Formats: sequence, C-alpha cells, structure tokens
Amino acid sequence: MISTADPTNDSLFPYHASTPATLIFAVAFALTLAVHIFQAAKARALFMLVLIIATALQVVGYALRKVAIDHDPQMWSYVTSQVCIVVSPAFVAAQCYMIVGRMMSYVGPESTFISHTVITKLFVILDIVCVLTQSVGVTVLSGSDNPTKSQVTTGRAILIGGLLVQVASFGVFVIVAILFDLKSRKLWGATHSALVRLRPLFLVFYISSILIIGRSIFRTVEFATIDFDKEAQGYLFNNEWPFYVLDSIPVLIATVVFNIVNPSAYLPRKKGLRMDGSHELPRKHWWSREIKTARSEEQMLGERA
Repeated sequence: MISTADPTNDSLFPYHASTPATLIFAVAFALTLAVHIFQAAKARALFMLVLIIATALQVVGYALRKVAIDHDPQMWSYVTSQVCIVVSPAFVAAQCYMIVGRMMSYVGPESTFISHTVITKLFVILDIVCVLTQSVGVTVLSGSDNPTKSQVTTGRAILIGGLLVQVASFGVFVIVAILFDLKSRKLWGATHSALVRLRPLFLVFYISSILIIGRSIFRTVEFATIDFDKEAQGYLFNNEWPFYVLDSIPVLIATVVFNIVNPSAYLPRKKGLRMDGSHELPRKHWWSREIKTARSEEQMLGERA
C-alpha cells in the first residue's frame, strides 16, 4: 500500500521509516524468542509453542520491514512484514487462552463456571478466525501498488472486523479469567499455597492482556481513521512513532513478561494434574460439564501408610 502523503517519496511507508528502530525491535524480539525457546525446551513445555510462534512472527516482521525500508521493488517484503506484525498479537492471545485453561485445569473444576476445555477451544477457534481475517485484510489492503477504492474499502473492513472480534473475544475472556481468579480464592482461600504460587502467573496474564487489548484498539482506530480520498491519510497512519509506542513496545512487553514469569515453571508439564494431587480423567465429550478425578499414586500410598 503506497501512501500519497509524500508524492516525491518512493518509500513504501507514508513517512521516513527509521532503520535503527526497526533493527532494535528485530534484535529485541530475537532475544526474547531465544529465551522462550530455551525455557520451553528445558521444561519440555510444548504448550508454550504458540508464544514462540508469535515471537518468531515479530522477528520475521521486523527483519522484512528493514528490507522494505530499503525500497524492495517487489513489495513482497512490505506485505509479509505487515501480515506478520499485525497477526502476531493474536497468537499471544491464543497462548493466554491456553495458559489460563491450564490454570483452571490445575486448580480444579470447582473454581470455574464452565469447563476449561470448552473455554480453551472456544476462544482459540475465535482467535483462529481473527488471525485469518486480519491476514486477509492486510493482504488485500497492502498487496497492490495502486489499489482500487473497492479493494481498499474491502481490505480495511475485513481487517477492522478481525481486530474488533479480537478485542471483544479477548475482553470477554479476561472477564472469565477474573471470575475464575475470584472464585478460586473464595473457595480455597487466598492464602492457599498453590494459589499463592500462581499469583505471579495471574499478574503477567493481566499485564499481557491489557497490553494486547490496548494494542488492538490502537490498530482498529488507526485503520478506521484512514481517509484514502485525501492526501493526508490520518495521523496514526502517517506518523511512525504511534506504531512503535502503541504496537511494538506493548507487544514486546507482553512477550517478555512470560520470560520473567515463565508458565512452565508454575504449571505441570502434563495437563490433568491438579493442585490437590488428583488427576483429571479423560471425558467422553470435550463439552461435557462433568469432570471426574482419579486419586494420584502418591495419595493412594499415603492412605496405605
């Protein structure tokens, strides 16, 4: 998508894009990616793979942004960079869904209003819809040197729709997580050792959630306020600093906090183990509300002693 903000500028961006800033964030995301890979490999935590993908997309996105700044004539680097950077936070959101789902499983069904399996599957499906719609929207919007008005309108509508679905679904999920947090503390007591141990994980989830929702709201406003019928296409779109301050920094923090408080250090590697020592038994249907538990081997040995 070539901006008309500066007709004398051959750049793919509507401003003089900063190469140093692009390289700084490429390196920063590469570092947090390396730490995530190390932590997941060390703990054998395959459930953290989604966050690794999210961070890898950011690395690719900023690396290709540098190529696009160097006036790549084929535009492939610009389009691919835009897609990677725009959809990456949706993967961070998906990781949050999985982490809270595992926390629900670990604490037990008594602390949730709905099955953790239903919660995880429902919101991950919504997240997949967000990823697909945002990818299509960015591609349609950015995939041509001289897009038609119909193409621009369609691409923007698809992209904004995907962003709005992401904000709404993630917002609802945060409410569900808060209810789970409050109910578990009320049921088990705020001083329960297992819940006290999970507090840091709750905290980084809330931090990451606020940052991702805020970033998605910024992107929605940015694309909604672009006026393609005028040379000045919108302040947020025509200036680079909002992109780094309201997108790059929040997403970077949202990933780094999971390096600092790594979920694999707080949750069982294998899903199903609960904080009371019992194990969740497989259910016939994932949507079933009934959850039976089996006594762990440690419990049985303790009873025999």
